[in-house]
Amino acid sequence: MLRTVPLLLPLLLCQCTWWQQAPPPPPTPPKPTYQILQDRYEALQTKDSHVLIDLAAQRAVLLNRAGQAVIVTDVSTGKTGHETPTGNFKVLEKLEEKRSNRYGKYIHNETGAELGLSWNFEKPPVGATYTGLDMPYWMRLTYAGVGMHVGYVEPGQALSFGCIRVPREVQPLIYAKCQVGTRVKIIDSRLLGPKNPAFPAPATTPEG
Repeated sequence: MLRTVPLLLPLLLCQCTWWQQAPPPPPTPPKPTYQILQDRYEALQTKDSHVLIDLAAQRAVLLNRAGQAVIVTDVSTGKTGHETPTGNFKVLEKLEEKRSNRYGKYIHNETGAELGLSWNFEKPPVGATYTGLDMPYWMRLTYAGVGMHVGYVEPGQALSFGCIRVPREVQPLIYAKCQVGTRVKIIDSRLLGPKNPAFPAPATTPEG
């Protein structure tokens, strides 16, 4: 029996070491990509711009009067149950600083602690203040609250509650070339059949 102890000890130590190893970190999501055609951007006047958004490609394009791409960027639109509507829209409102009046978090008034995200509460908690999610460079498209703004984007992933999230390096540039009344067309190219119009892909320029 004594002879088996030295043989079992390395095995037990090996098992303990394996048990204590931390799990590998989750993979880092890919960064959104975009392309800015600088000459076209500088020449573009706000009265001549319009925007095309494809829900299937999760991509948006700022176009000039001739229909040429000026900016092409990854976006994240509405997830299942909060789908971004398709159709023809116009920019109804522009605000450089905007917070959501529907989606945010509750902050305890006395301690300042975050109590959780607003959509996880059936009613506001007592003694807390609501703070809406930050949505800079807001461009409203519907009176129901759908718009374009700076937000977290994962290429090819619909993540939002209905809005069109745009990388933080890109939305201010789109914002600057649009005005109230600028046309925005939202399509789902999966519904257009085999004769889909070519939708330009952005260059591999990482956000930020």
